[in-house]
Amino acid sequence: MRNWLRMRDGKCPFPGCSNNSLDNEADHILAWHQGGTTGISNLGQPCPKHHRLRHTTGWKPTPASKNEPPGWTSPAGRHYKSEHQDWEPPHWPPGFLPCQRSLLEEALLQHLAS
Repeated sequence: MRNWLRMRDGKCPFPGCSNNSLDNEADHILAWHQGGTTGISNLGQPCPKHHRLRHTTGWKPTPASKNEPPGWTSPAGRHYKSEHQDWEPPHWPPGFLPCQRSLLEEALLQHLAS
């Protein structure tokens, strides 16, 4: 999961930061104890400096959606776009998630039904 996160984000997403070192840290956008998931769409990869900033000040990361890029909200409430925008949450291939059937399973079921 960490490797996929590195491929997706590449660098620290904090506005103005371009740290692409391997010491960037995985961080939940919405904490698990506050209802956040443990999936990749709820993770960011801030550098250590901005990870600390996120937990010690009022700066908060915001997730990507279909209408908004990921970004950060300042303590004053102003939204800043991420340096490395991922406009949509990741799309998993069919059958990757346990609750989904693969394309092969779908084809087999169609064949058996005919």
